[in-house]
Amino acid sequence: MMKEKKWAVIGAGNGGQAVAGHLALLGQTVRIFDVVRETVDEINRRGGISVSHALSGFGKIEFATCEMEEALNGADNVMIVLPSIHHESIAAKCAPFLRDGQVVLLHPEASCGALAFRKALSDAGCRADITLGAVNTLLYSCRSVAPGDVYIYGIKKEVQLAAMPASRIVTLSENICSVLPWMKPVANVLVTSLSNPNAMMHPAPMLLNTSRLESNQPFEYYHEGITPSIGRFIENMDRERLALGEAFGLRLDNIRELYVKMYGCDNADTPLYQICRNNPSYEGIMAGDTLRTRYVLEDIPYSLRSIQSLAHIAGVETPHIDTIVSLAEEMLPGEIDEGRTEAALGIAGMSPDQLLGYIG
Repeated sequence: MMKEKKWAVIGAGNGGQAVAGHLALLGQTVRIFDVVRETVDEINRRGGISVSHALSGFGKIEFATCEMEEALNGADNVMIVLPSIHHESIAAKCAPFLRDGQVVLLHPEASCGALAFRKALSDAGCRADITLGAVNTLLYSCRSVAPGDVYIYGIKKEVQLAAMPASRIVTLSENICSVLPWMKPVANVLVTSLSNPNAMMHPAPMLLNTSRLESNQPFEYYHEGITPSIGRFIENMDRERLALGEAFGLRLDNIRELYVKMYGCDNADTPLYQICRNNPSYEGIMAGDTLRTRYVLEDIPYSLRSIQSLAHIAGVETPHIDTIVSLAEEMLPGEIDEGRTEAALGIAGMSPDQLLGYIG
């Protein structure tokens, strides 16, 4: 049964505005934080957020603010909807104002976001007894048309939700799933980290479509950019991800199974490129004209690097994933962040069993 909660949505980009508008339409009390004053002022002027297409309506919000203390004060649930490159810095901003009993959800966490966020809170001296949660991918395919106006291409049928420590999953589910039933609990944050589809679907296609991007030939990223050959390469990367899951005792869905669960399209026997072409939620999503996008600059250091870190702990080889990381570093020298190394995640020197114990 849905219970009204007070939500602080941290981030007023595409995803943040989509989730804030959706929560408000679901009868929740919502306030939103962002660092861009113009965005905050416009949302306050409008009094809420308009969403259209897959979801339609005007979600009235409590307020928008550039002050973290104001955003977090009295909130039951704090949802972080930001690029993963900002997780550590936003944790430091949240740390002084978090209070016992609050739920903090990374939506999404990219890969190993919960580990990075927990370490950043600890480094900032936060001692609040919070429940930390992570989602494997953003619930929506969406773009912000303007501050306070979001176009939602599609809503996924199902995304994964995990708690850190894993023993807090009941508390997390009671607070989140009662309002957003599309979020389905899984065993732990290694499952969500290793079930992040962006790690598979963003960096490799971008790099393998470089000539097309840099020739300024407009094309639809998923419908046209995921060709049969690129789809096969992604599936080779995906097999390395699945082997890593097995090393930690996890049975993960392969990338085609994830698509069936997320979008309800085709079936798991359909080739990956065809699943992408048949997905109506991808209609009109265009590729850019440069490699300098979050699909490369974020998803390699904060997703693929995370997988490499976990693979090193587990002793699993990842040659296809390593190829994409190395190719990006060669093509964009000095522009790829170090990202989520074992040291950055606070898991250096751990064994697989120790890591599983650490995440609860």
